[in-house]
Amino acid sequence: MTGLAAGALVLSGCSERQEAADTLPEADATPSASQPELPPLGPTDLPMPAEARTQDAAGAEAFVRYYIDLINRTSTVMDAAPLREFSDGCLDCDRIAHVVDKDAALGHQYDGGLISITTMGEALLRETTAEMAMRADVSGLAVEDASGNALPDLSSPAYTNLNGGAALKWDARQDTWIMTALTLE
Repeated sequence: MTGLAAGALVLSGCSERQEAADTLPEADATPSASQPELPPLGPTDLPMPAEARTQDAAGAEAFVRYYIDLINRTSTVMDAAPLREFSDGCLDCDRIAHVVDKDAALGHQYDGGLISITTMGEALLRETTAEMAMRADVSGLAVEDASGNALPDLSSPAYTNLNGGAALKWDARQDTWIMTALTLE
Protein backbone atom coordinates (compact mmCIF):
# COMPACT_ATOMS: atom_id res chain seq x y z
CA MET A 1 0.00 0.00 0.00
CA THR A 2 2.88 2.38 0.80
CA GLY A 3 4.38 1.77 -2.69
CA LEU A 4 1.06 2.56 -4.31
CA ALA A 5 0.73 5.80 -2.34
CA ALA A 6 4.31 6.81 -3.19
CA GLY A 7 3.68 6.11 -6.89
CA ALA A 8 0.51 8.23 -6.82
CA LEU A 9 2.39 11.06 -5.10
CA VAL A 10 5.16 11.04 -7.74
CA LEU A 11 2.65 10.95 -10.61
CA SER A 12 0.48 13.67 -9.12
CA GLY A 13 3.31 16.17 -9.54
CA CYS A 14 2.68 15.96 -13.29
CA SER A 15 -1.03 16.68 -13.04
CA GLU A 16 -0.85 20.44 -12.41
CA ARG A 17 -1.83 22.66 -15.34
CA GLN A 18 1.18 24.21 -17.11
CA GLU A 19 1.05 26.98 -19.72
CA ALA A 20 2.59 26.00 -23.05
CA ALA A 21 5.49 28.02 -24.40
CA ASP A 22 4.75 30.20 -27.44
CA THR A 23 8.00 29.22 -29.17
CA LEU A 24 10.25 26.21 -29.37
CA PRO A 25 13.87 26.44 -28.32
CA GLU A 26 16.20 27.07 -31.25
CA ALA A 27 18.10 24.10 -32.62
CA ASP A 28 21.85 24.44 -32.56
CA ALA A 29 23.18 23.75 -36.07
CA THR A 30 26.68 23.00 -34.84
CA PRO A 31 27.58 19.83 -32.96
CA SER A 32 28.10 20.23 -29.23
CA ALA A 33 31.41 19.50 -27.57
CA SER A 34 29.98 16.16 -26.45
CA GLN A 35 29.00 15.30 -30.05
CA PRO A 36 31.90 16.25 -32.33
CA GLU A 37 31.28 16.11 -36.06
CA LEU A 38 32.47 12.80 -37.46
CA PRO A 39 34.84 12.84 -40.42
CA PRO A 40 33.29 11.35 -43.57
CA LEU A 41 33.91 7.68 -44.33
CA GLY A 42 33.40 5.67 -47.48
CA PRO A 43 33.64 6.53 -51.15
CA THR A 44 32.53 10.02 -52.17
CA ASP A 45 29.73 8.61 -54.33
CA LEU A 46 28.41 6.50 -51.43
CA PRO A 47 29.43 8.04 -48.09
CA MET A 48 28.57 6.22 -44.90
CA PRO A 49 25.36 7.58 -43.38
CA ALA A 50 25.56 9.02 -39.86
CA GLU A 51 23.02 6.49 -38.58
CA ALA A 52 25.49 3.68 -39.40
CA ARG A 53 28.00 5.25 -37.00
CA THR A 54 26.17 4.77 -33.72
CA GLN A 55 27.16 2.03 -31.30
CA ASP A 56 23.65 0.64 -30.85
CA ALA A 57 21.28 -1.82 -32.53
CA ALA A 58 19.98 0.74 -35.02
CA GLY A 59 23.55 1.70 -35.96
CA ALA A 60 24.53 -1.94 -36.45
CA GLU A 61 21.56 -2.55 -38.75
CA ALA A 62 22.25 0.66 -40.69
CA PHE A 63 25.89 -0.38 -41.09
CA VAL A 64 24.96 -3.83 -42.46
CA ARG A 65 22.60 -2.19 -44.97
CA TYR A 66 25.36 0.26 -45.94
CA TYR A 67 27.88 -2.55 -46.39
CA ILE A 68 25.44 -4.39 -48.67
CA ASP A 69 25.10 -1.12 -50.65
CA LEU A 70 28.91 -1.09 -51.00
CA ILE A 71 28.82 -4.64 -52.36
CA ASN A 72 26.05 -3.65 -54.77
CA ARG A 73 28.12 -0.62 -55.83
CA THR A 74 30.68 -3.00 -57.35
CA SER A 75 28.13 -3.79 -60.09
CA THR A 76 28.72 -0.31 -61.51
CA VAL A 77 31.99 0.80 -59.90
CA MET A 78 34.57 -1.97 -59.89
CA ASP A 79 36.19 -0.72 -56.68
CA ALA A 80 36.54 -3.15 -53.80
CA ALA A 81 38.62 -0.88 -51.54
CA PRO A 82 35.62 0.16 -49.39
CA LEU A 83 34.77 -3.50 -48.79
CA ARG A 84 38.22 -4.01 -47.31
CA GLU A 85 38.18 -0.68 -45.46
CA PHE A 86 35.10 -1.67 -43.47
CA SER A 87 35.87 -5.32 -42.78
CA ASP A 88 38.36 -7.19 -40.64
CA GLY A 89 38.83 -10.94 -40.91
CA CYS A 90 35.56 -11.33 -42.85
CA LEU A 91 36.31 -14.22 -45.21
CA ASP A 92 33.36 -13.69 -47.56
CA CYS A 93 34.00 -9.92 -47.64
CA ASP A 94 37.62 -10.59 -48.61
CA ARG A 95 36.52 -13.16 -51.22
CA ILE A 96 34.10 -10.70 -52.82
CA ALA A 97 36.75 -7.96 -52.82
CA HIS A 98 39.32 -10.31 -54.39
CA VAL A 99 36.93 -11.37 -57.18
CA VAL A 100 36.01 -7.74 -57.92
CA ASP A 101 39.69 -6.72 -58.05
CA LYS A 102 40.58 -9.65 -60.31
CA ASP A 103 37.66 -9.01 -62.67
CA ALA A 104 38.37 -5.27 -62.77
CA ALA A 105 42.00 -5.95 -63.70
CA LEU A 106 40.76 -8.13 -66.59
CA GLY A 107 38.36 -5.41 -67.75
CA HIS A 108 35.24 -7.41 -66.87
CA GLN A 109 31.94 -5.66 -66.25
CA TYR A 110 29.02 -6.73 -64.07
CA ASP A 111 25.33 -6.41 -64.72
CA GLY A 112 23.11 -7.34 -61.78
CA GLY A 113 24.09 -9.49 -58.85
CA LEU A 114 22.43 -7.01 -56.50
CA ILE A 115 21.66 -8.09 -52.95
CA SER A 116 18.32 -7.04 -51.46
CA ILE A 117 17.81 -7.60 -47.75
CA THR A 118 14.23 -8.77 -47.32
CA THR A 119 14.25 -9.35 -43.56
CA MET A 120 16.68 -8.44 -40.81
CA GLY A 121 16.51 -9.75 -37.27
CA GLU A 122 17.12 -7.62 -34.24
CA ALA A 123 20.79 -7.08 -33.48
CA LEU A 124 22.25 -9.06 -30.60
CA LEU A 125 24.55 -6.51 -28.99
CA ARG A 126 27.42 -7.05 -26.65
CA GLU A 127 29.78 -4.31 -25.51
CA THR A 128 31.70 -3.92 -28.78
CA THR A 129 30.12 -6.53 -31.07
CA ALA A 130 26.81 -7.11 -32.82
CA GLU A 131 25.33 -10.09 -34.63
CA MET A 132 22.13 -10.35 -36.64
CA ALA A 133 20.33 -12.79 -38.88
CA MET A 134 18.85 -11.80 -42.22
CA ARG A 135 17.20 -13.05 -45.38
CA ALA A 136 18.07 -11.72 -48.79
CA ASP A 137 17.45 -12.05 -52.50
CA VAL A 138 20.23 -11.74 -55.09
CA SER A 139 19.44 -10.77 -58.67
CA GLY A 140 21.01 -12.66 -61.56
CA LEU A 141 24.56 -11.64 -62.41
CA ALA A 142 25.82 -11.32 -65.98
CA VAL A 143 29.56 -10.84 -66.43
CA GLU A 144 31.08 -9.56 -69.67
CA ASP A 145 34.69 -9.32 -70.77
CA ALA A 146 36.33 -6.08 -71.91
CA SER A 147 34.93 -6.59 -75.43
CA GLY A 148 31.37 -7.04 -74.19
CA ASN A 149 31.30 -10.82 -74.67
CA ALA A 150 29.23 -12.77 -72.15
CA LEU A 151 31.16 -14.90 -69.67
CA PRO A 152 28.59 -17.50 -68.61
CA ASP A 153 31.04 -19.39 -66.37
CA LEU A 154 31.38 -16.27 -64.20
CA SER A 155 27.69 -15.35 -64.31
CA SER A 156 25.04 -16.67 -61.95
CA PRO A 157 21.25 -17.01 -61.73
CA ALA A 158 19.04 -15.15 -59.28
CA TYR A 159 18.64 -16.54 -55.78
CA THR A 160 15.73 -15.88 -53.45
CA ASN A 161 15.08 -16.23 -49.75
CA LEU A 162 18.71 -16.85 -48.80
CA ASN A 163 19.47 -17.23 -45.09
CA GLY A 164 22.37 -15.21 -43.81
CA GLY A 165 23.92 -13.30 -41.01
CA ALA A 166 26.37 -10.58 -40.17
CA ALA A 167 28.82 -10.13 -37.32
CA LEU A 168 30.31 -6.74 -36.53
CA LYS A 169 32.77 -5.17 -34.16
CA TRP A 170 32.93 -1.54 -33.10
CA ASP A 171 35.97 0.42 -34.32
CA ALA A 172 36.37 3.25 -31.82
CA ARG A 173 39.17 4.81 -33.89
CA GLN A 174 36.80 5.48 -36.82
CA ASP A 175 33.54 5.58 -34.82
CA THR A 176 31.93 2.91 -36.97
CA TRP A 177 31.10 -0.75 -37.13
CA ILE A 178 33.38 -3.12 -39.05
CA MET A 179 32.16 -6.34 -40.71
CA THR A 180 33.80 -9.46 -39.27
CA ALA A 181 31.53 -12.06 -40.90
CA LEU A 182 28.90 -12.01 -43.64
CA THR A 183 27.07 -15.04 -44.97
CA LEU A 184 24.27 -15.66 -47.44
CA GLU A 185 23.34 -19.27 -48.21
